[in-house]
Amino acid sequence: MKALINEIVTWLKTNGASTVGISNVERFNGAPRGHHPSDFLNEARSVVTFGVALLHQALHWEELLTNSKVVLPKHRKNVLQNYFYGQIGYAKVNDLLDRMALHISNFLETRGYRSLFFPATYDAAVEEFIHEHIPSHWGLFSQRHAAVMAGLGEFGLNNVVVTPQFGPRIRFNSVITEAELIPNELLQQKVCLGESCSICVHSCPGAITIRQDFDPKAIWYATPAYTDIDACGKLRTVHYCWGKCIKVCPVAKKSTRH
Repeated sequence: MKALINEIVTWLKTNGASTVGISNVERFNGAPRGHHPSDFLNEARSVVTFGVALLHQALHWEELLTNSKVVLPKHRKNVLQNYFYGQIGYAKVNDLLDRMALHISNFLETRGYRSLFFPATYDAAVEEFIHEHIPSHWGLFSQRHAAVMAGLGEFGLNNVVVTPQFGPRIRFNSVITEAELIPNELLQQKVCLGESCSICVHSCPGAITIRQDFDPKAIWYATPAYTDIDACGKLRTVHYCWGKCIKVCPVAKKSTRH
């Protein structure tokens, strides 16, 4: 299995993945009904999760077009948030994640292991359909939980996965497979700075509520807060804050990759 893992990891990192981790399905025990890997694939044994880091300037879009003669000042934030960031920091990253997931799923099936994946997230093309059929906007499979279960990070106060290398400035996808792969260790040291920081929560007033029963000193393998997805969507149309909760996080902000 080590040779198979090496092939998977090497291909993913060669083709755009910034980080890769593996979990066994037992780590998902306790997941809500319908969200466990074996709910999608009866003989599932492993989940391969990988992430693509976001470009620095994609998140710092407010710095762009300040002297533009092409975009009028009254349209600048709308264009930058909903077109530039919406494409460069979201849609195109998801496209890459989906292409990699399809490749790895097909690769594993050629080796005799049934595999599957879900789109990295919902996009504008299916938003109306999802709103009608899944009002909570929950993903059919939680990429965030998969990333934490693969040892790639822990949940932050804003419920986004925070990684040691990139902070929360990364997006994930996963492949569920029958292949029994060696899992990575879970994260052993806290990454999120917690309540002593809270800058992500303060940057998104009205959308995040901290749970009453969370342990502030523990590594957060489960979400420490509640996120109101509808409120988040409404706030960004008023405050132009899409991506701000991950941009402001100080973890790994001075990464040498920039």
